[in-house]
Amino acid sequence: MTQTGYMKALSMQSNTPRDIAVIQAPIPEPAPHELRLKVHAVGICGSDVSTALAKPNFDWVARPLILGHEFSAEIDAVGKETTGWKLGEKVCALSVQGCGHCIQCNTGNTQQCPNRTILGLSTAGAMADYCTVDAAHVVPLHDNLSHIDGALIEPLAVASRCVQRACEVTSGQTVAVSGCGIIGLLCALVAKAKGANVTISGIAADAEVRLKKARSIGLETVVVDNTGTLATQLDNEVDILIEASGSPSALEAAHETVKPGGLIGVVATYPTTVGLPATDLVRREQRLHTSFGSTLADYERAMEHLTDGDIPVKQLVETFPLDKAVSAFEASITKATPKAVVLP
Repeated sequence: MTQTGYMKALSMQSNTPRDIAVIQAPIPEPAPHELRLKVHAVGICGSDVSTALAKPNFDWVARPLILGHEFSAEIDAVGKETTGWKLGEKVCALSVQGCGHCIQCNTGNTQQCPNRTILGLSTAGAMADYCTVDAAHVVPLHDNLSHIDGALIEPLAVASRCVQRACEVTSGQTVAVSGCGIIGLLCALVAKAKGANVTISGIAADAEVRLKKARSIGLETVVVDNTGTLATQLDNEVDILIEASGSPSALEAAHETVKPGGLIGVVATYPTTVGLPATDLVRREQRLHTSFGSTLADYERAMEHLTDGDIPVKQLVETFPLDKAVSAFEASITKATPKAVVLP
């Protein structure tokens, strides 16, 4: 099947902050091992925002580039060496893509592959009418899930990996989540679904939208202001702290929130080097476990959470047409929406 002509796409045009635009781009043709996907919904990730703002921890991203890695789509065309897929099949795709040959890939830890690429950051992404993806990284969507659900699978997989694999949250534990962006919100919801007692925190700028939304979906919230740390806002130390804010000061003070023998889970990335109080961590035997990206197994768990109704998708998502994708980015940058999803 051949598709000719041009499509709309959201592109980061240069290294200048906020230099993003909806452009006309050629509709891509699938390579022999690829599928061309007609995109139905694509979320704006914190990584997309950091790239759009030209933050230093994303200075490795080459511009210009079509962004977008949290998406759902239908198969529009099949490469000539690709089999086992049907046109119109509903799918999403792994965003962190391993080489498929190294020891990390062979043990299921594809996101740890030293030669990994990231869709929409290393290569052209899905914030467009169409995108192409290696068939090895395409994942069928469960039949009961909508395309809007599908746009949440990638961030939910990241949150699920952190909560269930890195932190091993169990029923009855006390969990504090630092940061109320979408990854923080999803971590809190997954921890709550596991039976934990969860509190999520934000700063004053989060109070009117993100923390208000968190309360509306049943989460306990606290505001961390300039007069103290998260530890000063809580009545007691917690079993587990999940740091999802990306604030260096939040990670530096994380040990104050956690009980002796407790765990600090880190799912954020940081714009600068972070100094940790190693002696305090040692004397309190606190553990630190990082979590990066997600794998196929995490995608499957994410789809199970959506099927089980653990995630109130309609209450979290605000949709924008592709023509308004720049506005969707501004809403994400200014924290005016919990989760912006663009609909090509």
